[in-house]
Amino acid sequence: MDNFVILQQMVAIDRAQNRAELRSSIQTLLRIIGSYTKSERVYIFDKDESTGDFCNSYEWCAENVKPFIEDLQSVHPNDMPYWLNAFERGDSVIIDDVNDVKDIMPSEYRLLTLQNIRSEISFPIFYKNELRGFIGVDNPHINESESFLTLLGVVGGHLGNVRESLRMTELLEQRNRSLEKSLMDIERDQKFLSILSTDYISVYCVDLNLDTIEPLKLDSTANAAKISDLKAGNAKCYSALIKSYYDNYVIKSASPNFLEQLGIEHLKSHISINGRLSFRYQVTPNSVGQEYFEAEVFPFDFGSDSKVLIGFKNIDDLISYEQNSRRQLQEALDEATLNNEIISAISKIYFSIYRIDLALDMYEEVSSDNEVHRLTGRMGRASAKMKELCHRFVVPEYQDKILQFFDLSTIPERLHTEETIAMDYLSNDGNWHSARFIVQKRDSSGNVTSILYATRLTSEQKRREQSWMLLAEEANRANEAKSEFLSKIAHDIRTPMNAVMGFADIAKNCPDNSPKVCDALKKLTTSGKYIEQLVSNILNITSLEDGRQKLNPVETSVSGISSTLSHIFAQELMNDELNITFSCHDILYEYVMADGLKLKQIYSNLLSNSIKFTPAGGDITFDLYEERIDNSNNIRLVARISDTGIGIKPEFQADMFSKFTRETDTRINNVRGSGLGLAIVKELVDLMKGDIEVNSSVGKGTSITITVEVPFIIKDDLWTGDRDYATDITSVCSGMHLLVAEDNELNYEVISELLGMNGISCERAEDGAICVDKFKAAAPGTYNGILMDLQMPVMDGIAASCAIRELNHPDAKQIPIIAITANAFAKDIERCRLAGMNEHLSKPLNIRRLISILSKFK
Repeated sequence: MDNFVILQQMVAIDRAQNRAELRSSIQTLLRIIGSYTKSERVYIFDKDESTGDFCNSYEWCAENVKPFIEDLQSVHPNDMPYWLNAFERGDSVIIDDVNDVKDIMPSEYRLLTLQNIRSEISFPIFYKNELRGFIGVDNPHINESESFLTLLGVVGGHLGNVRESLRMTELLEQRNRSLEKSLMDIERDQKFLSILSTDYISVYCVDLNLDTIEPLKLDSTANAAKISDLKAGNAKCYSALIKSYYDNYVIKSASPNFLEQLGIEHLKSHISINGRLSFRYQVTPNSVGQEYFEAEVFPFDFGSDSKVLIGFKNIDDLISYEQNSRRQLQEALDEATLNNEIISAISKIYFSIYRIDLALDMYEEVSSDNEVHRLTGRMGRASAKMKELCHRFVVPEYQDKILQFFDLSTIPERLHTEETIAMDYLSNDGNWHSARFIVQKRDSSGNVTSILYATRLTSEQKRREQSWMLLAEEANRANEAKSEFLSKIAHDIRTPMNAVMGFADIAKNCPDNSPKVCDALKKLTTSGKYIEQLVSNILNITSLEDGRQKLNPVETSVSGISSTLSHIFAQELMNDELNITFSCHDILYEYVMADGLKLKQIYSNLLSNSIKFTPAGGDITFDLYEERIDNSNNIRLVARISDTGIGIKPEFQADMFSKFTRETDTRINNVRGSGLGLAIVKELVDLMKGDIEVNSSVGKGTSITITVEVPFIIKDDLWTGDRDYATDITSVCSGMHLLVAEDNELNYEVISELLGMNGISCERAEDGAICVDKFKAAAPGTYNGILMDLQMPVMDGIAASCAIRELNHPDAKQIPIIAITANAFAKDIERCRLAGMNEHLSKPLNIRRLISILSKFK
């Protein structure tokens, strides 16, 4: 970026038509300066003419930088003496290292270090040699050049001029309120007297039919006097004169309808209906500094509508008076409104208020609810009144304490260092009240002489406190549920993670044994997919919020469950020298509608228990089979996990599925575990409305049977050929060329390699903005699709997708955009859809799933 961008924004500021446009343009300028200087924050402090303080009015912050505009709203001149002297000389303040100025500007040093500012550039905002504020740049990262610093000084001066000009324009636009109509009528009726009076700086006779103007009176100080050949008795073209006057002297922004108001056709129609016309406008100051004028038009000859008199008079004093009157009226209105709001608010909070003179022991009832006291306007002895209130409204068990609180003789001592004291009590009507004494006056020694006593209803507050306690208890229960859920998931991850580590070691230690490496990698991939499924379940925020898992029935292969488990546990059983048999038989229907992940969780936990409690050389059997249910679309899926382990004592079998419980047995003291495995099994089986049957004998082993009822699926044989189908999809996608928006070079390398292995070429865009630019510049048909990461610098994937869909490019509306990101929450998927993306894939990338999606758009 060069200085030209800042100059362009200054032009935009200069063209602002109202305060909203000006504020938006200034905010954009701060952002440009902040981006150019790579600073954390750019702000403007304006000088408050009434207090002399500098108030924070604008602020731009870089990403992840906390705004200060709410915390540091004003700075007193005494807190920045060095800066103030520099600004008043028209100098900028440049601090490369705040520690270097600790002794030179100690006040500013303290202020900067409190805000964690390490370096600073600040420059003044001027208007007509008067300091109006300053612009600051926190922690810039740029080598200051003389031209850039000079430009910042120009920015300060320009901002001061533009903002002052807009302020004056707004004041002019607010002036359109006329004086009292009767006074105006009198002045207009006395037109000939007005012409002769000194109120008018110039008077003209205009023939609307002939379009001529003749000066009757023309003061030498008037701007019109500068127009050549305009002299008394010398007629000229009215329209041309008005146009010349408008072009040279009238402030266009303040009086945009000047020519329309004084146009011939408008004057004719208006005078014929209303008899006269009055119009105010602003000009560049004349030779004596006058700039506000009022043009008054009257019929010159009441027998004809063609001739009119136009008088121009200066109204600078009138404008000033009206502005002061409006300001005073607004201030009085604001003060009255504030007082009314205070009184109204107090009346709503306190249903009774008494003013008490402690020296005279007298009270005056200021406010009261008739339904409670029926004493509105009463006066009397204050000490007696307080006792009456206590005995009349306070329940007996609170009266002793309230009488002590109401003891006016001790009030001066209790309020010696306090401004208010209060006490709650239960009233006879069952409501809670809060009684409060507030200091109203103190004597010269600081002793309290006059107080206010007020009572308010606090039953709702008491109820809220109880509600907050209930909410806190619910929050604690929710946190316990979250902790329990995470404990379960962590337990489930350990088994497949062990397989991942084991097969990774096998592959590392046998690099020359290709079959063994391939087999290890295949089983490692199977275990990794299982872990990925568990992680995906963790991302389901609903499970964390209510502490329960949800069923997600999908098309599931029964034999696939058995195969996955065999791969996961093969390495662990090899290490433990156990014999395992995985048997999948009597499968009536290969595919069922079930939550395959949770079924594998159940079976995996039971297998893990068998492995833990079966000695080396022991046997473990996993049987999976189906039982038919007559006249039903469901089948019974039965899994039996048997082992020759140590068995379970009868007295522990009743509690074996409780959370965090383990059998007390010296045989298993060296076996590590959290006691969550069987609890997870019980919860998931109950969730599936299934049954658990346990048969165990101490020293002989244990057999656990899990039965769940699930719908079966009858699939067409045409869809069983997964390998051929995958081959067909790959051939369909071969030759495609994709644009990949990915800021991580390693991630792009993986994606590029996987795509290349399937005959798909790709091109990288390092961020969202580059992605948009490359697509915009590409010829139609260059890319067959876009793979879009969500979190990228400069422009994220959401913004990039929106920008692409808005481009005027032949492919912009229909090119497939596929999100590939670690953001897998439901809300993230919805954001992708709203941004115009066609599909969403979570990381790690499943290349077969990606190719399947791409084939739909080929």
